[in-house]
Amino acid sequence: MAKPKPPYEFKSRAELINHLGSEKTLEVAENWFRKRLPDIESVVIEGVEGNTFRAFHHLPKRPSVLFRDWATRRVTGAIARLKTIKTEDEYAVFVEESSFNLCSIWHTEMESEMGFGRGAKLFNLVLKKLACLTNLDEGFRPGFIRLLHVPFDSYTLVGLRRLITSPVIPPNATMKFIETQDDYRLFQKYISDVAKEARVPAIYYDILAWNMAH
Repeated sequence: MAKPKPPYEFKSRAELINHLGSEKTLEVAENWFRKRLPDIESVVIEGVEGNTFRAFHHLPKRPSVLFRDWATRRVTGAIARLKTIKTEDEYAVFVEESSFNLCSIWHTEMESEMGFGRGAKLFNLVLKKLACLTNLDEGFRPGFIRLLHVPFDSYTLVGLRRLITSPVIPPNATMKFIETQDDYRLFQKYISDVAKEARVPAIYYDILAWNMAH
């Protein structure tokens, strides 16, 4: 496997829009979402790979086990609700409620704070992969992809260092950089607005910043 490229810092909003709407990004995104997974358990396991959990240390239970059990239950129980969601605001409420629920369970079971940003990142990775679930209705899938949030990590955050000046993004930012719900909304809105200008789903920024660097 080729070594991942370092995170790329976009020099301007115009450059980011140009890259987002490029044929290469569209091709990689379409190929990625063309994959199919047989069940929600597979979605959860492939959505958040084992190395992601190395960020969590000295805990009483295995982070991967707790998260995967929670995510499988959460997504299985949310499929019907997701099919009723039509707007970005409704989808944001669902993601934020779920992220707070994860943080609460993590605090109870692990006796440790997960942090809203890390919880949202993990859950958004699962939802990104959920778009590849085999038995999703094909009429539902494209609209769902358009609602997906970006799972913010070092690649997606550092890419915005020159574009978002408040809060200041450090060069070594990771998923725990976003600590509050307000900051989460600010970053998601910036990407949503840029993606609309590029005429692509917001999740394509994650494809551009993370997938295409790995």
